[in-house]
Formats: sequence, structure tokens, C-alpha cells
Amino acid sequence: MSSIINWMGGWPKEGLISASDWEERVEAAAASDQLLGAERKPRLHGEEKLRGQLAHGILKGKTGGHSSQVILTSGADGAINWLVDNVLVPGDTILTEKLTSRSALQTFRKAGMNVEVVEGDRRGMNLESLTTALYRFRPSMVYISPSCSDPEGVSWSTEVRSAVQLRCREAGVLLVTDDRQELLLFDTEEKWSHKRLEPGVVSIGQLPPGLIAGLRLGWIVGTSVTDLITRPSSEGIGKETGVSSIEQMALSLLIDEQPLEPLLEMLRVQCQERLRRMTEQLEQLAIPDLTWITPKGGLHLWVILPPGLEGEALLRGAWLKGLIFQPGAPFYVKNCHSNTARLTHAFANERQLKQGLARLAESIEEFTGRWSRS
Repeated sequence: MSSIINWMGGWPKEGLISASDWEERVEAAAASDQLLGAERKPRLHGEEKLRGQLAHGILKGKTGGHSSQVILTSGADGAINWLVDNVLVPGDTILTEKLTSRSALQTFRKAGMNVEVVEGDRRGMNLESLTTALYRFRPSMVYISPSCSDPEGVSWSTEVRSAVQLRCREAGVLLVTDDRQELLLFDTEEKWSHKRLEPGVVSIGQLPPGLIAGLRLGWIVGTSVTDLITRPSSEGIGKETGVSSIEQMALSLLIDEQPLEPLLEMLRVQCQERLRRMTEQLEQLAIPDLTWITPKGGLHLWVILPPGLEGEALLRGAWLKGLIFQPGAPFYVKNCHSNTARLTHAFANERQLKQGLARLAESIEEFTGRWSRS
């Protein structure tokens, strides 16, 4: 078999800050930590200095500079786990979009939550459907991805987002916005990071994969974070963030040397350029009946396969040729469109893009050619 080209997503081994560079920084932070000894006490919800740097830096718009409104976690998935452990209980109902984060959906279901769909389109949830669902299901949480959704990479309209916030506030339901790809929006004017979060709304996010090799740092932010920390809940309230205090110290020292925004801009440019190359090559291949959703940003390209071709079946065929990706069905809460797939372009170099798309086209042709001959 040819070497595997991995378009599944996840966290790459390398980043703009290399693995070796990051390892040296972590070692330096560990040495500093040993000098401080017992004088330094790790904080339950993240190192105070780092929380302050983020609150005054890339999260300033959401927090107003208040570090008390930041909980640090192990990536955005770690933030969802924290909410499941500390805010929800098995049997609670969560409202979400029909197409949503695969990992979040798996976490909710594994924890025994009831996940219900609110109909809508790429501009956001249908407001009448949301109002009906709030009344019918009495949910504990509404979970949405309005800034740069996974898997499609679309952004909601300002009007719909504001209206959803209002309806959740009126119903007294916590609104969780999954903004894990917001820092990778190509048009930075579309970012909501300058919008202060209202009471009853929390945002989860993360430093994007590919920024710092080996580091998974995420967060939960908002004015309601204080209420989440102090509310009596499950045993999870005493759990650590999942990110070592040493790594947090190393990141804090890195931010002292240079702000994160220039690194984020480099990653945005890289993602946008690799998306451009992938879509241009797809256009040149002209695979019959293959279409895609052009994302506003992020790491992925959502493709709609020729009718009748399921993503799971295509994956099995492509894997034999040395290409793997995410089939689309697991991203749907219900009534899935199985002729879909998510291709993660952000970490593929030029050679991998050409070879991967050639393998994809060949795999599709084998299925569609087989049907046409039958």
C-alpha cells in the first residue's frame, strides 16, 4: 500500500512552533517551576497569568479582559467534556443543528444526553423551530457553531445569531457557542471575537491545530463562567483542566516573547492557500456530480458525493489506495445524508494534495463506473 495520506483531521505532529522548539520551552518552564517550588500553586481552572494574557489578548472581545471569565481546558473537546461533567446530567436534553461537530455529538450521546435537532439552513437555526423546541423539550443547553461551523465552515447571519441568543435568554437556557474554528476565519472582519458575550452565553474555543506542535489548549469563556464554576453539580467540578501547569507556563512565556495573533495570521493564510489549491484541483479533475461547500475559514472542506455513493463505502475504497478522510454521516444528528465527506486540507502539502485528490478521484470513478456498467 502507498503511504497513507491522512485527511481525517485531528492534531498534526508539527506546527508553526515546531515540536522541538515547544519541547525546549516546556523544559525551560519545568526548570522555572522547580525553582519556585512550593511557592507556586497551580490553579484549578488554569494558570492565572495565562488566563490573564488570553483575556487581554485574543479573547479580550469575549471577556472584556477579565481572567475570571476564562476556564482553560484540553482543547475544545476538553471544554465540552467539562460542560458535560459540571453542567449536565444524564438524561438532559440538548438542542443543536442537524449538522454538527462529530466529536461533540459523540460526547453528548456517550454521556447519556438526549440530542434533538432544530431545523435551519446555512444562515442559522429557524427561529420558529427553535421556539417550538425550547417549549417542547425544555432543554438544559442549546449547542451551536455559528462562527465557522464544523464540518461545513459556514457562518451564521448576525440577525439570526442575535435572535437565537434572545430566545435562549428568555427561556433561561444556557447557550453554548462552539467557536473552535473562529480564529481561522479568513475574513477577520467576520469574527465575533470583538463581541462581548451576554449573560447566559458561553463560548468554547481552542488554539488551532497546527499552531503549536504538541499543545492542545482550549477554553470556556463568558460572563456566565463564574456561575458555572460556583453552581453545585457533579463530581467533575474538582477535575483538573487536562492541560499541565508546566505547558501553561511555557505558553505564557511564549506569549511574553511574541503575541499569538501574528502566528494565527500565518496559519490562516496557510489554510486559505491550501483550500484554494484543493478546490482548484477538484475543479480541474471535474469529477461528475461532485460538489462542495466553500467554507468561510477553518481546516476542512465539506464535499457532497455523487448520488448513491456513501462516504463510508468510499472511505473503504480510498483507504486501499492510501487515503483516509471523515465520512459525513456521523456529523448528522438524524436523517443523515450519507453521500458526504469531510476532507481536512489544512495540513496537506502540495504533493499530498495532488496525490490525495488523484486517489479520491480514482476511488470515486471505480464506484460510479461500476454503477454505469451495471
